Amino acid sequence: MLLSPVTSFSQNETEPGNFHRFWPDNLYAVEFVNDDVGFIAGYSGTVLRTRDGGENWDAFYIGRNELIRRLSFVNENTGWAVGHRGSIFHTKDAGQSWEIQKEISGVYLRDVDFIDENNGWVVGHDTSIWNTKDGGNTWLQQELLGFIGRDKPRLHGIYAKDANTAILVGEFGTIAHTENGGATWLVTPNKSKTTWLSITGSGESFYAVGLDGNIVRLSHATDEQREAIAEKLLKDAAKKEKRARAKAKRLKREYVPVKIEQLPESEIEYHVEKVDSNTSEHLFDIALADNGEAIVVGKSKVLKLIDSTVTELQTGADFPLAYIWLGGVAITPDGTIWSPGIRGLVVSGKLNEMTFGTAFNLAASKSVKLVSSRWGDEK
Repeated sequence: MLLSPVTSFSQNETEPGNFHRFWPDNLYAVEFVNDDVGFIAGYSGTVLRTRDGGENWDAFYIGRNELIRRLSFVNENTGWAVGHRGSIFHTKDAGQSWEIQKEISGVYLRDVDFIDENNGWVVGHDTSIWNTKDGGNTWLQQELLGFIGRDKPRLHGIYAKDANTAILVGEFGTIAHTENGGATWLVTPNKSKTTWLSITGSGESFYAVGLDGNIVRLSHATDEQREAIAEKLLKDAAKKEKRARAKAKRLKREYVPVKIEQLPESEIEYHVEKVDSNTSEHLFDIALADNGEAIVVGKSKVLKLIDSTVTELQTGADFPLAYIWLGGVAITPDGTIWSPGIRGLVVSGKLNEMTFGTAFNLAASKSVKLVSSRWGDEK
Protein backbone atom coordinates (compact mmCIF):
# COMPACT_ATOMS: atom_id res chain seq x y z
CA MET A 1 0.00 0.00 0.00
CA LEU A 2 1.56 3.29 -1.11
CA LEU A 3 1.03 6.29 1.13
CA SER A 4 1.42 9.53 -0.83
CA PRO A 5 1.62 13.05 0.56
CA VAL A 6 -1.54 15.12 0.53
CA THR A 7 -1.89 18.76 -0.59
CA SER A 8 1.31 20.73 -0.09
CA PHE A 9 1.54 23.99 1.80
CA SER A 10 4.07 25.87 3.87
CA GLN A 11 3.99 26.22 7.63
CA ASN A 12 5.02 29.85 7.25
CA GLU A 13 2.28 30.93 4.82
CA THR A 14 0.13 33.71 6.29
CA GLU A 15 -2.40 34.37 3.50
CA PRO A 16 -6.06 34.25 4.63
CA GLY A 17 -7.74 30.88 4.18
CA ASN A 18 -4.60 28.75 4.47
CA PHE A 19 -4.63 25.95 7.01
CA HIS A 20 -2.04 26.28 9.77
CA ARG A 21 -0.70 23.49 11.95
CA PHE A 22 0.95 24.24 15.26
CA TRP A 23 3.37 21.46 16.20
CA PRO A 24 3.26 20.38 19.85
CA ASP A 25 3.84 16.74 18.88
CA ASN A 26 6.22 14.61 20.92
CA LEU A 27 9.17 13.40 18.85
CA TYR A 28 10.99 10.09 19.39
CA ALA A 29 13.07 9.04 16.40
CA VAL A 30 16.15 10.60 14.82
CA GLU A 31 18.51 9.25 12.18
CA PHE A 32 21.33 11.03 10.32
CA VAL A 33 22.78 9.42 7.19
CA ASN A 34 25.69 11.88 7.01
CA ASP A 35 26.53 15.38 8.24
CA ASP A 36 23.87 16.99 6.02
CA VAL A 37 20.96 14.54 5.61
CA GLY A 38 18.89 13.57 8.62
CA PHE A 39 15.36 12.57 9.64
CA ILE A 40 13.22 13.04 12.76
CA ALA A 41 9.80 11.48 13.47
CA GLY A 42 7.13 11.20 16.15
CA TYR A 43 3.42 11.61 16.84
CA SER A 44 0.74 11.83 14.14
CA GLY A 45 2.87 10.35 11.37
CA THR A 46 5.22 13.34 11.40
CA VAL A 47 8.53 12.94 9.54
CA LEU A 48 11.04 15.79 9.25
CA ARG A 49 13.96 15.86 6.81
CA THR A 50 16.98 18.11 6.54
CA ARG A 51 19.44 18.25 3.67
CA ASP A 52 21.63 21.06 4.97
CA GLY A 53 22.81 19.82 8.36
CA GLY A 54 19.74 20.99 10.28
CA GLU A 55 19.46 24.59 9.09
CA ASN A 56 16.15 23.87 7.36
CA TRP A 57 13.64 21.04 7.60
CA ASP A 58 10.84 19.69 5.39
CA ALA A 59 7.86 18.22 7.25
CA PHE A 60 6.09 15.22 5.68
CA TYR A 61 3.08 13.14 6.67
CA ILE A 62 3.92 9.43 6.59
CA GLY A 63 0.40 8.65 5.34
CA ARG A 64 -1.12 7.26 8.53
CA ASN A 65 -1.91 8.88 11.86
CA GLU A 66 0.50 6.66 13.76
CA LEU A 67 3.16 7.34 16.38
CA ILE A 68 6.50 6.71 14.67
CA ARG A 69 8.86 5.25 17.22
CA ARG A 70 12.13 4.58 15.35
CA LEU A 71 13.76 5.10 11.95
CA SER A 72 16.54 3.30 10.09
CA PHE A 73 18.06 4.70 6.87
CA VAL A 74 20.77 2.95 4.87
CA ASN A 75 21.36 5.89 2.50
CA GLU A 76 19.87 9.32 1.75
CA ASN A 77 16.82 7.87 -0.01
CA THR A 78 16.13 4.43 1.44
CA GLY A 79 14.77 3.96 4.94
CA TRP A 80 12.25 2.27 7.23
CA ALA A 81 10.08 3.38 10.13
CA VAL A 82 7.97 1.51 12.70
CA GLY A 83 4.83 2.63 14.49
CA HIS A 84 2.70 1.89 17.50
CA ARG A 85 -0.09 0.33 15.42
CA GLY A 86 2.18 -2.38 14.07
CA SER A 87 3.06 -0.76 10.74
CA ILE A 88 6.41 -1.18 9.01
CA PHE A 89 6.87 1.78 6.64
CA HIS A 90 9.37 2.04 3.77
CA THR A 91 10.54 4.98 1.66
CA LYS A 92 12.66 5.06 -1.47
CA ASP A 93 12.51 8.82 -2.06
CA ALA A 94 13.97 10.33 1.11
CA GLY A 95 10.71 10.39 3.05
CA GLN A 96 8.48 12.14 0.51
CA SER A 97 6.25 9.06 0.15
CA TRP A 98 5.95 5.91 2.24
CA GLU A 99 4.72 2.39 1.62
CA ILE A 100 3.41 0.07 4.33
CA GLN A 101 5.34 -3.17 3.82
CA LYS A 102 3.68 -5.05 6.65
CA GLU A 103 1.02 -4.55 9.32
CA ILE A 104 1.27 -6.62 12.51
CA SER A 105 -2.16 -6.24 14.04
CA GLY A 106 -2.33 -5.36 17.74
CA VAL A 107 1.43 -5.13 18.21
CA TYR A 108 3.24 -1.98 19.24
CA LEU A 109 6.49 -1.96 17.26
CA ARG A 110 9.37 -0.29 19.07
CA ASP A 111 12.56 -0.47 17.00
CA VAL A 112 13.97 -1.17 13.55
CA ASP A 113 17.54 -1.62 12.35
CA PHE A 114 18.80 -2.29 8.81
CA ILE A 115 22.42 -2.90 7.87
CA ASP A 116 21.89 -2.55 4.11
CA GLU A 117 19.05 -2.36 1.58
CA ASN A 118 18.17 -6.03 2.11
CA ASN A 119 18.80 -7.11 5.70
CA GLY A 120 16.97 -5.76 8.73
CA TRP A 121 15.03 -6.52 11.91
CA VAL A 122 11.99 -5.10 13.67
CA VAL A 123 11.02 -5.77 17.31
CA GLY A 124 8.06 -4.92 19.51
CA HIS A 125 5.56 -6.05 22.12
CA ASP A 126 4.51 -9.69 22.62
CA THR A 127 8.12 -10.74 21.98
CA SER A 128 7.74 -9.79 18.33
CA ILE A 129 10.89 -10.33 16.26
CA TRP A 130 10.60 -9.91 12.49
CA ASN A 131 13.39 -10.26 9.94
CA THR A 132 13.72 -9.52 6.24
CA LYS A 133 16.48 -10.51 3.86
CA ASP A 134 14.96 -8.95 0.74
CA GLY A 135 14.42 -5.32 1.67
CA GLY A 136 11.05 -5.89 3.28
CA ASN A 137 9.30 -7.67 0.43
CA THR A 138 8.88 -10.58 2.83
CA TRP A 139 9.04 -10.56 6.62
CA LEU A 140 9.51 -13.72 8.70
CA GLN A 141 8.79 -13.96 12.42
CA GLN A 142 11.56 -15.32 14.63
CA GLU A 143 11.44 -16.92 18.08
CA LEU A 144 13.13 -16.00 21.35
CA LEU A 145 14.57 -19.05 23.11
CA GLY A 146 15.46 -19.51 26.75
CA PHE A 147 13.28 -16.82 28.34
CA ILE A 148 11.99 -17.91 31.75
CA GLY A 149 9.09 -15.89 33.03
CA ARG A 150 5.34 -15.76 33.39
CA ASP A 151 4.72 -13.07 30.76
CA LYS A 152 6.27 -12.50 27.37
CA PRO A 153 8.67 -9.55 27.49
CA ARG A 154 8.03 -6.49 25.38
CA LEU A 155 11.06 -5.94 23.18
CA HIS A 156 12.16 -2.32 22.90
CA GLY A 157 15.49 -2.16 21.09
CA ILE A 158 17.62 -3.95 18.52
CA TYR A 159 21.09 -3.42 17.11
CA ALA A 160 22.16 -5.29 13.97
CA LYS A 161 25.91 -5.67 13.54
CA ASP A 162 25.69 -7.59 10.26
CA ALA A 163 23.32 -9.95 8.44
CA ASN A 164 24.05 -12.73 10.96
CA THR A 165 24.71 -10.91 14.23
CA ALA A 166 22.21 -8.83 16.21
CA ILE A 167 21.33 -8.09 19.84
CA LEU A 168 17.92 -7.14 21.24
CA VAL A 169 16.73 -5.84 24.60
CA GLY A 170 13.42 -5.50 26.43
CA GLU A 171 11.43 -6.01 29.62
CA PHE A 172 12.41 -8.10 32.64
CA GLY A 173 16.13 -7.63 31.97
CA THR A 174 15.84 -9.37 28.60
CA ILE A 175 19.00 -9.33 26.51
CA ALA A 176 19.25 -11.80 23.64
CA HIS A 177 21.50 -12.35 20.65
CA THR A 178 21.66 -14.22 17.37
CA GLU A 179 24.78 -15.25 15.48
CA ASN A 180 22.98 -16.98 12.60
CA GLY A 181 20.65 -14.40 11.13
CA GLY A 182 17.89 -15.05 13.65
CA ALA A 183 17.52 -18.80 13.15
CA THR A 184 18.08 -18.93 16.92
CA TRP A 185 17.76 -16.09 19.43
CA LEU A 186 19.32 -16.99 22.79
CA VAL A 187 18.73 -15.09 26.04
CA THR A 188 21.88 -13.79 27.72
CA PRO A 189 21.76 -14.51 31.48
CA ASN A 190 22.10 -11.38 33.64
CA LYS A 191 21.11 -10.32 37.14
CA SER A 192 19.11 -7.24 36.18
CA LYS A 193 15.33 -7.25 35.85
CA THR A 194 15.18 -3.70 34.51
CA THR A 195 13.35 -2.68 31.36
CA TRP A 196 15.95 -2.03 28.65
CA LEU A 197 14.86 0.50 26.03
CA SER A 198 17.73 0.86 23.59
CA ILE A 199 20.95 -0.81 22.49
CA THR A 200 23.84 0.12 20.20
CA GLY A 201 27.31 -1.19 19.53
CA SER A 202 30.64 -1.04 17.76
CA GLY A 203 33.10 -3.85 17.14
CA GLU A 204 32.71 -6.39 19.93
CA SER A 205 31.28 -3.98 22.53
CA PHE A 206 27.62 -3.08 23.01
CA TYR A 207 25.74 -0.76 25.38
CA ALA A 208 22.13 -0.93 26.59
CA VAL A 209 20.18 1.74 28.49
CA GLY A 210 16.85 1.64 30.27
CA LEU A 211 14.62 2.68 33.13
CA ASP A 212 15.89 4.04 36.47
CA GLY A 213 19.23 5.17 35.05
CA ASN A 214 20.42 1.69 34.15
CA ILE A 215 23.31 1.26 31.70
CA VAL A 216 25.20 -1.95 30.93
CA ARG A 217 28.14 -2.77 28.70
CA LEU A 218 28.17 -6.09 26.85
CA SER A 219 31.31 -7.78 25.60
CA HIS A 220 32.26 -11.26 24.44
CA ALA A 221 32.54 -13.50 27.49
CA THR A 222 35.85 -15.20 28.20
CA ASP A 223 35.97 -18.96 28.80
CA GLU A 224 36.13 -18.28 32.54
CA GLN A 225 33.12 -15.96 32.40
CA ARG A 226 31.16 -18.52 30.36
CA GLU A 227 31.88 -21.16 32.98
CA ALA A 228 30.65 -18.78 35.68
CA ILE A 229 27.45 -18.15 33.70
CA ALA A 230 26.85 -21.89 33.26
CA GLU A 231 27.49 -22.52 36.97
CA LYS A 232 25.03 -19.81 37.97
CA LEU A 233 22.35 -21.24 35.69
CA LEU A 234 22.78 -24.66 37.32
CA LYS A 235 22.53 -23.15 40.82
CA ASP A 236 19.41 -21.19 39.85
CA ALA A 237 17.82 -24.33 38.42
CA ALA A 238 18.64 -26.27 41.60
CA LYS A 239 17.08 -23.55 43.80
CA LYS A 240 13.97 -23.51 41.64
CA GLU A 241 13.64 -27.29 41.86
CA LYS A 242 14.13 -27.21 45.63
CA ARG A 243 11.32 -24.68 46.01
CA ALA A 244 9.04 -26.73 43.76
CA ARG A 245 9.72 -29.92 45.74
CA ALA A 246 9.01 -28.12 49.01
CA LYS A 247 5.75 -26.73 47.66
CA ALA A 248 4.66 -30.18 46.43
CA LYS A 249 5.45 -31.68 49.83
CA ARG A 250 3.55 -28.92 51.62
CA LEU A 251 0.51 -29.52 49.43
CA LYS A 252 0.92 -33.31 49.75
CA ARG A 253 1.31 -33.72 46.04
CA GLU A 254 3.73 -35.73 43.98
CA TYR A 255 6.59 -33.65 42.63
CA VAL A 256 6.72 -33.78 38.83
CA PRO A 257 9.97 -32.45 37.35
CA VAL A 258 9.56 -29.75 34.76
CA LYS A 259 10.88 -30.81 31.40
CA ILE A 260 13.41 -28.26 30.27
CA GLU A 261 14.13 -28.00 26.57
CA GLN A 262 17.83 -28.24 25.80
CA LEU A 263 18.90 -25.04 24.09
CA PRO A 264 21.46 -24.99 21.28
CA GLU A 265 24.93 -23.81 22.26
CA SER A 266 26.28 -20.59 20.84
CA GLU A 267 29.92 -20.04 20.02
CA ILE A 268 29.57 -16.58 21.53
CA GLU A 269 28.10 -15.51 24.85
CA TYR A 270 28.03 -12.02 26.30
CA HIS A 271 29.33 -10.76 29.62
CA VAL A 272 27.05 -8.07 31.10
CA GLU A 273 28.78 -5.34 33.12
CA LYS A 274 26.86 -2.61 34.97
CA VAL A 275 27.89 1.00 34.32
CA ASP A 276 27.34 3.62 37.04
CA SER A 277 25.25 6.36 35.41
CA ASN A 278 25.05 8.56 38.55
CA THR A 279 21.31 8.99 37.96
CA SER A 280 18.02 7.23 38.61
CA GLU A 281 16.19 9.03 35.79
CA HIS A 282 14.84 6.94 32.92
CA LEU A 283 17.18 6.68 29.93
CA PHE A 284 15.49 6.27 26.54
CA ASP A 285 18.13 6.07 23.83
CA ILE A 286 21.86 5.81 23.13
CA ALA A 287 23.99 6.59 20.06
CA LEU A 288 27.62 5.69 19.46
CA ALA A 289 30.08 7.90 17.56
CA ASP A 290 32.84 6.67 15.28
CA ASN A 291 35.42 7.36 18.00
CA GLY A 292 33.67 5.04 20.46
CA GLU A 293 32.11 7.77 22.60
CA ALA A 294 28.37 7.55 23.24
CA ILE A 295 25.57 9.97 24.07
CA VAL A 296 22.64 8.84 26.25
CA VAL A 297 19.37 10.79 26.51
CA GLY A 298 16.33 10.44 28.70
CA LYS A 299 14.27 12.25 31.30
CA SER A 300 16.08 15.48 32.22
CA LYS A 301 19.44 13.98 31.24
CA VAL A 302 21.99 14.08 28.44
CA LEU A 303 25.04 11.96 29.28
CA LYS A 304 28.36 11.26 27.59
CA LEU A 305 29.68 7.71 27.96
CA ILE A 306 33.32 6.82 27.33
CA ASP A 307 34.06 3.15 28.02
CA SER A 308 32.45 2.85 31.47
CA THR A 309 32.78 6.50 32.53
CA VAL A 310 29.70 8.74 32.49
CA THR A 311 29.67 12.56 32.57
CA GLU A 312 26.65 14.85 32.27
CA LEU A 313 26.28 17.46 29.55
CA GLN A 314 25.15 20.90 30.71
CA THR A 315 22.73 23.49 29.33
CA GLY A 316 22.41 27.24 29.60
CA ALA A 317 20.61 28.81 32.54
CA ASP A 318 17.45 29.43 30.49
CA PHE A 319 17.03 25.80 29.41
CA PRO A 320 14.38 23.89 31.46
CA LEU A 321 16.26 20.57 31.58
CA ALA A 322 14.45 19.43 34.72
CA TYR A 323 11.09 19.51 32.93
CA ILE A 324 11.84 17.83 29.61
CA TRP A 325 12.56 14.41 28.16
CA LEU A 326 14.38 13.45 24.99
CA GLY A 327 13.29 10.29 23.20
CA GLY A 328 16.01 9.64 20.64
CA VAL A 329 19.58 10.62 19.79
CA ALA A 330 21.92 10.54 16.79
CA ILE A 331 25.53 11.60 16.24
CA THR A 332 26.70 12.72 12.79
CA PRO A 333 30.18 11.85 11.44
CA ASP A 334 31.44 15.36 12.29
CA GLY A 335 30.34 14.93 15.92
CA THR A 336 27.08 16.90 15.93
CA ILE A 337 24.48 15.60 18.41
CA TRP A 338 20.78 15.69 17.51
CA SER A 339 18.03 14.74 19.95
CA PRO A 340 14.22 15.24 19.69
CA GLY A 341 11.72 14.99 22.50
CA ILE A 342 8.80 16.49 24.37
CA ARG A 343 6.33 18.77 22.53
CA GLY A 344 8.37 19.22 19.39
CA LEU A 345 11.64 20.11 21.08
CA VAL A 346 14.84 19.34 19.16
CA VAL A 347 18.21 19.96 20.79
CA SER A 348 21.69 19.91 19.34
CA GLY A 349 25.30 20.08 20.50
CA LYS A 350 28.84 18.94 19.74
CA LEU A 351 30.42 15.72 20.93
CA ASN A 352 33.70 17.45 21.79
CA GLU A 353 31.91 20.00 23.97
CA MET A 354 30.01 19.45 27.21
CA THR A 355 27.01 21.66 26.44
CA PHE A 356 23.89 21.48 24.28
CA GLY A 357 20.89 23.67 23.61
CA THR A 358 17.68 24.14 21.62
CA ALA A 359 18.05 23.75 17.86
CA PHE A 360 14.38 24.49 17.12
CA ASN A 361 10.85 23.71 18.25
CA LEU A 362 8.05 22.63 15.95
CA ALA A 363 5.61 24.90 17.77
CA ALA A 364 7.49 28.04 16.69
CA SER A 365 10.08 27.52 14.00
CA LYS A 366 10.58 29.30 10.70
CA SER A 367 13.13 26.66 9.72
CA VAL A 368 10.39 24.03 9.17
CA LYS A 369 8.47 23.97 5.89
CA LEU A 370 5.29 21.91 5.90
CA VAL A 371 5.24 19.86 2.69
CA SER A 372 2.41 17.40 3.38
CA SER A 373 -0.17 16.94 6.13
CA ARG A 374 -3.00 14.63 7.08
CA TRP A 375 -5.36 17.63 7.28
CA GLY A 376 -4.86 19.07 3.79
CA ASP A 377 -6.13 22.59 3.04
CA GLU A 378 -8.58 24.20 5.41
CA LYS A 379 -12.14 23.96 4.15
